[in-house]
Amino acid sequence: MFYQLCVALSVLVVGLVGHAESRFTAEQGKVLYDNYCQTCHGEDMVNPGTVSYDLRKFPEGSKARFLASVSNGKNGMPSWKSVVTPEDMERLWLYVLTRGQ
Repeated sequence: MFYQLCVALSVLVVGLVGHAESRFTAEQGKVLYDNYCQTCHGEDMVNPGTVSYDLRKFPEGSKARFLASVSNGKNGMPSWKSVVTPEDMERLWLYVLTRGQ
């Protein structure tokens, strides 16, 4: 019984998360990227030759790492959590997954 309840709750949570993310688009993420990220990470994620990370190489399975880096900053990148909402970070992630295409 407990196992069945856990499975049912997991299915519900995954469904809700999938539904919430479906309202976000990569196109929305590109607009945010152009406003906040392009200066350092380059137009269409083509690194301008700086020390910034080449986002086209960001591992697809590393969403949590991406969100943590944007939120908390990493190396020379500042924290963006006071500027970019969690929802907008999700949109940025969808754009990063396009590899700038």
